[in-house]
Amino acid sequence: MTKNRARLALWCGLILAPAAYGDVLSLDAAIRYALEHNPGLAATGEQARAAAARKRAAQGARLPRLDLNYMARQSNNPLDAFADKLNTRSVDPAADFAAEALNEPDPSTLHSTRLSLSVPLYTGGRISAGIRGADALLTAAEQQRLRARQHTAYQATRAYLAVQASRRLARIADDAVAAAREHAETTARLAREGRIILSDKLTAEVYLSGVRAIREKARAQVQMTRAQLREVLGYEEPLPPAVAPWSGTRTAFDPAPVAELEQQALATRRDLRALEARLKAARARVDAAKADYRPQLGLVANSDWYDDRPGFEEHSWSVMGTVRMNLYAGGQTRQTVAAGRHRAAALAEQAEALRLQIRREVRSAYSQLQAAQARLDIAADNVGKARRTVQLVKRRYGQGRTLLIDLLQSERALVDARTEALTAALDYENAVAGLRLAMGAVVE
Repeated sequence: MTKNRARLALWCGLILAPAAYGDVLSLDAAIRYALEHNPGLAATGEQARAAAARKRAAQGARLPRLDLNYMARQSNNPLDAFADKLNTRSVDPAADFAAEALNEPDPSTLHSTRLSLSVPLYTGGRISAGIRGADALLTAAEQQRLRARQHTAYQATRAYLAVQASRRLARIADDAVAAAREHAETTARLAREGRIILSDKLTAEVYLSGVRAIREKARAQVQMTRAQLREVLGYEEPLPPAVAPWSGTRTAFDPAPVAELEQQALATRRDLRALEARLKAARARVDAAKADYRPQLGLVANSDWYDDRPGFEEHSWSVMGTVRMNLYAGGQTRQTVAAGRHRAAALAEQAEALRLQIRREVRSAYSQLQAAQARLDIAADNVGKARRTVQLVKRRYGQGRTLLIDLLQSERALVDARTEALTAALDYENAVAGLRLAMGAVVE
């Protein structure tokens, strides 16, 4: 009966395998998908595009400005009424200069259309400083976007490896349950035949229950890691795609000495470049604030049309140069400049703190990689020893030379060794990815 069930399970697995794993997602494909669909990453892209728009707006301040203004007004104000007659060129010397007409004029209606062209000639450096600041902020936003892409690729890698490892752990648990079930069936048969004591049978059943609980926990872990992968990828389907099985092949990675890695990280980390760009933008804002100490020169040309109804009957024009210089503003300019300098100084300190943090992250990731590699070498050797131990103890138990508890303990030791080897391998792969992230060498 047991053999028939095993054959049925095998055939079902072969039939269902294409449907379950027909669309297997590789790690590289998972990273590419996350870079295209992760919502958090998409937000950084929008921020970079907003910074690009602000730069174009700052550049536009250098160009002439053309404005169109239309006004319709009715007034019996003496000055307005007489001015309207002048603008519409409708003054009657005989009637309009009479005292009653000047003091008590009839309501006047005016339609005014103005086309105005203003050109900044000199702004004390405000426009050029604004452009420099906007350009620096665009650089900062772009560098932040690239760093966010690195973080997303790193998170996708960890999530993908977690799914692979959890599936492998579930397979280890399945093997443990199969071995425990075999022992439980064997001891039950031997107990019926009176060849062993009842306690051995109960011990095997308790052990089987224990490894079944471990298997259920491992299966729950698979579902949890799959949900995490779906979230990191920004996957829209109800279920995440299937991933490739855990290969067990160690990623080849031979890093340079840690001092060299620190220098590489300082030269390539996008978040440091972003903070340095923000510092440039802060200094540019200080220069822009200093423009209030200097005169502002401009040129304005106006073309006006006046009529007592909508239209373009009476035309006049004017051209003027303007000079403005602030003499006193209650200390606002001085304090604005001071605040900008303090803000720039704070960003400079933050940049220095980030450099120290980057060095620390590289050293920590390097140490974690070395520790994981040592653990992996030890764990791989222990798995082989644990397998050999199970074989020896199983043979001795079959010969009646040892107790069942010794056999179950050796089985549990094998499960622990395989789990530790898997955990060490996962930690190694995560450490490789972590060191690359600390170095700023993750795919962008």
